[in-house]
Amino acid sequence: MTALLLTAAPLLPGTAIAQDNPAAEIASAAQAYLDTLDRDQLGAAMLPFPSTAVPAQAEFSRSGGGGGGRPASNFTGERYGASVWSNYPASDVLRPGLPLGDMTEEQRAAAMALLQAALSPEGYAKVQQIIASDQALHEGGTNYASGTDAYVLGIFGTPSEDGNWMMQFGAHHLGLNLVIRGGDGTLTPTMTGAQPAQYTDAEGNAVRVLADENDKAFALLDSLTEDQRAKAVLGYEVNDLVYGPGATGAPMMPEGLQGSDMTEEQQALMIDIISEWAGIVTEDWAAPRLDQLRADLDETWFAWSGPLTHEDGRNGSSYYRIQGPRLVIEFSPQGVGGDPTNHVHTVYRDPTNAYGLGTAQ
Repeated sequence: MTALLLTAAPLLPGTAIAQDNPAAEIASAAQAYLDTLDRDQLGAAMLPFPSTAVPAQAEFSRSGGGGGGRPASNFTGERYGASVWSNYPASDVLRPGLPLGDMTEEQRAAAMALLQAALSPEGYAKVQQIIASDQALHEGGTNYASGTDAYVLGIFGTPSEDGNWMMQFGAHHLGLNLVIRGGDGTLTPTMTGAQPAQYTDAEGNAVRVLADENDKAFALLDSLTEDQRAKAVLGYEVNDLVYGPGATGAPMMPEGLQGSDMTEEQQALMIDIISEWAGIVTEDWAAPRLDQLRADLDETWFAWSGPLTHEDGRNGSSYYRIQGPRLVIEFSPQGVGGDPTNHVHTVYRDPTNAYGLGTAQ
């Protein structure tokens, strides 16, 4: 199977912004993207941003509607104002915004330039791999919306350097929520995933999506002593996300092995895992977030469910959770499709700062 690589346009003349001001750079890239759209496209792409909205669970029918008709309880998501966050395909849960399939090449390039401005190089590469994975799935045939064209970009509010606004990008197995308030950016909550987790790209190279998220977790597990592992491994099976889109209640008590019971080397391995999510956003915002989470390591827990080994070169079929005062990360292989090593969901939350609100969900 092959997968399409999306390319970004260079910033338009006069839009280059100093690298030490990410809010201004991202706002400029967002405006450059919006400037490529016609009036009808703008109506779909730009939506209101109710700054003080409260995230809430929502149910959706297969037609993509929420709240009307006969709801299907297995199509769930999360509303935050006009935005919709979900892992389900866009034909099951409609995302507000403009799909890539409705954009010209110039508009797609401007959309990708916006993502590049908002994300770290590693985060942008991760997003590209997730989209390419879904394109590979699409080329194999699906009975729902899939592939590159189904991914949707929504701008909520008016992009500005010091105002309050939001950009959301995603579809199946990707839901990025970047909220900018007063010049500071928040990427929580966000979801990443993959199906297939292994595919062949357009150049014939084998790609394993979310490989570092898998391999780094097994490295931490392998570093544990027998007593530490007995604490980390849960006595029951977990086979799905506990805190996925729509799970807006307060997190349950953490389980597993507490960071204060780890060595410095083991804590370093744990922060390295965390960086796979916290480091998706531009480094200017990722660095202080990682400093915050590093300060919480003694109160951060590592919990595991499933096999203790995995095949080299493949993701495993094991669930894990990293939970601290300001963090919830889950990595959850899925049985759907028959091979949990080739289908994974992950979630990244801050229970104290959902959508940059600075309050518990």
